[in-house]
Formats: sequence, structure tokens, C-alpha cells
Amino acid sequence: MSHRRKAVLLTGCLLTLLAFVAAFAYAQQPAAAPKQASSLYSAEIIPLTPAECGRCHSSIYYQLRNEGGKHQLECTKCHAKFHAYNPIKQNWKEIMPKCQSCHGLFHGDKVTACGECHSEPHAPKKQIAASGELAKMCNDCHGKVGQELQQNLSKHTKVQCASCHHDRHGYIPSCMECHKPHTPNQTVKDCLACHPVHSPLKIAYPKTTGNDVCGGCHSAVYDKLTKSASKHSQVSCAACHTKHRYIPTCAECHGKPHGEVVLKKFPDCLACHVDVHDLPTKTSRK
Repeated sequence: MSHRRKAVLLTGCLLTLLAFVAAFAYAQQPAAAPKQASSLYSAEIIPLTPAECGRCHSSIYYQLRNEGGKHQLECTKCHAKFHAYNPIKQNWKEIMPKCQSCHGLFHGDKVTACGECHSEPHAPKKQIAASGELAKMCNDCHGKVGQELQQNLSKHTKVQCASCHHDRHGYIPSCMECHKPHTPNQTVKDCLACHPVHSPLKIAYPKTTGNDVCGGCHSAVYDKLTKSASKHSQVSCAACHTKHRYIPTCAECHGKPHGEVVLKKFPDCLACHVDVHDLPTKTSRK
């Protein structure tokens, strides 16, 4: 074997030995500490603020801002899970917050389907639908109204609450939605001056009530009075009829205009004066 070949073999053996020694020495070293996290993941995470959620959910953000009431909370207070909806699993109910978690059975065992009335949780009080679920509990909160309806029987007593308050909870209808006004320019304020809503037949009106309002129902008397030339045509209906259907006596205003002999012979004033709404006069109205 030539000297050159012997030198190559010897070099190869030496290199193999050195590699073996290096591998053995590396195996004896302690495990290296893990590398530090990348700067991309070095920040501490804090929950999203409502404004940050609102960058994508802007309509909900503004709804909460304008109509949220006590629901103006951190979004993560209610939404412990978010961006977790899976259309395959259909897990919407699972990830959506439950009203009972904060409110319990607020209206008791009778009403448990919160979403049927509070259909929009981001505007919980301004979007309460007038649903069948709501109709179960009108008297639970509005007991005095229920008592007033029962103690003052009228057609309103027979009507379901939702028939008038049909749009949403808190909706106050105009009387004219169901009733023809007494006068063309009558307002709801004018209606309520005489008719309490839940006891409409318990009529009491101020003395300033116009005769045309009374004439809406009492048209024959109103026409007669307006055409009369007597001083009674200048008097407000409410000045004499201080209560609805109250019939005053002539003496309440006129006292005893005649002597005792005349009054004894004619105790009924209308025997001579004929009609209080069209008293005989010396001159007629043209």
C-alpha cells in the first residue's frame, strides 16, 4: 500500500474519532433554555373595549350608546364567548349570553321567554314588543290601571291592553285611533281633560270646556242653544252641568226671582219658561 493511501485512511479514522468524541461531549451538556417568544407575541392581552368592538359592530355600538340604558357595559361582561359561532354545530344558543345570568327570573316564573318582549338586548327598554308573552303580565306591573278598569266599567274594560298599546311597551295611542273627535280640531289633550283613559265614562270637565265639545254628542241641544236669543246661549254648558249628566235646578243660579205666591202656584219653572236651552225672549235672533 502506498504511503499516500495510508495517509488518507489514517486521516479518515482520525476525523471519525473526533466526530464521535464531539457527539459524546454534546450529549453530556444540560438542555438549552427555550428561546424567548417572538416580539409579535410579547404583549400582554387586555379585553377589547366597546369602542374596539364597535369598529366592526358599529350599529350595535351606536344602539347601545343611544338606547342601551343600564346595558352600557363592557361587551365582554355579557359576551364571554365571541367569534365562536360554528354554522356546522349551530351553536348560537350556546355562545349567546343568557338574560337570567344577570337578571334571574326578573318577572317571576310566569314569564320566562325574555326575548319575546325584550327582542333587542342592546336597547332593552325601547324595543319591547307588544307580544302575547307581555300580555300575561300587564297587571303585574300596572295593577292600579287594572283595578281602575274593573271598578269603572266601560267598553275599555273589555278591550285587551295590547289592542290599544299595540306597537310596543310604553306606546301611548291617540284617542283618535279608535274614536271620532267631538270637534275637527280636537287634540288628545282636550280628550283627557274630560275623559280619564281607563275610566272614560267618569267624565269631569273644566268650566272652560267649549260648547262645541259637548255638541259632539248632544248635537240637538247644541243646535238649539246656539240659535237661541236668550242669555243662556252665552253661558258655557259646563257652567251649569258641573258634572256629566248632572241636571241643575234653576234656583242654583237664579235663586227666587218671583214672590212666594207665584212660586207656590208654579213650582216648575219650565211651566212658563218652556225650555232652558231656548228660553222665550222678547226679541228673536236673526
